Amino acid sequence: MSEEVKILEGRERYEYINLIAEGGMGRVYKARKIGVAGFEKIVAIKMLLKKFLDDPDYVASFIGEAKLVANLIHENIVQIYQLERYKGAYYFVIEYVDGMSLYDLIRFHAKLKRTLPLELAVFIAGRVARGLAYAHSRRGADGSSLGIVHCDICPHNVLINTEGVPKITDFGIARMTSKNAVEGKVAGKLAFMAPEQARFEAVDFRADIYSLGIVLFYMISGKMARDVSLSSTEQLKQAQENRIDWTRLPANLPEEILNILYKMLASDLNERYVNTSELARDLEYFIYKDGYGPTIVTLADYMKKLMPGRLGVESEQIDEIDDDDRTMVLNANQ
Repeated sequence: MSEEVKILEGRERYEYINLIAEGGMGRVYKARKIGVAGFEKIVAIKMLLKKFLDDPDYVASFIGEAKLVANLIHENIVQIYQLERYKGAYYFVIEYVDGMSLYDLIRFHAKLKRTLPLELAVFIAGRVARGLAYAHSRRGADGSSLGIVHCDICPHNVLINTEGVPKITDFGIARMTSKNAVEGKVAGKLAFMAPEQARFEAVDFRADIYSLGIVLFYMISGKMARDVSLSSTEQLKQAQENRIDWTRLPANLPEEILNILYKMLASDLNERYVNTSELARDLEYFIYKDGYGPTIVTLADYMKKLMPGRLGVESEQIDEIDDDDRTMVLNANQ
């Protein structure tokens, strides 16, 4: 969609409002769905960049994301409503999340020289784990596991709405990694990538558990678990060897959380959690073991107090993904 386009006419009618995010592969627009008798609904529209329209692999990945997530109905997953086509370009209509990304929330704390309160960091990780557990457990019509793996869990792909609900987004490379590993390719963000994923091996749900562990590390410490200033080649090697700088964690971190992180970030797949629901239970037990703990209301109130006048207010700034945070596709011989 060019900046001049104001109306999308497919089987449904959408009015373009503004561009809200742009990455290496696509753009996300805020739009208004227009129906009969004055019906309107605010949605988001994700569209593949024009330069990829002639690449069958990118087009297939884009369409595959829409089909994959279409039947994932969970409060912690951004929902896809519809796949459409406009003048030869595919786009899909998704839930509009009025809020901010986890990445922006962490960076806002960094500017204040603060970190997220531990209980809220664990709460966010717990809700993401619940969304992942739901996706990981999906089965097909024949009862067999769909084997869904997100493959790109990172702060940019976790959105938090104004009600304090964390939501996983961007399943663009989900379920592709096993195929790509055979082809000698790997996709994802190097800073959050599991060792087996970085080694071009087939992956399962435990790769998502690992990536969420790096996200939790980042939320708790305000620092990356690895050196992200290195070249992509060196970062890939770090990931392959599972280099973690544990000294970046706070010295007073409770032992329970440290043990959870050790388990999430274990090099040996068999030492990680046996399923994502078990991880979610451990995270929830930590914050609720005394009979009370944070809720979505707690998180929403905290965000509104932390950044009054910002949360829920339309920003004129486009969320552009930094080069270090872009999803990368690498070949084994690179």
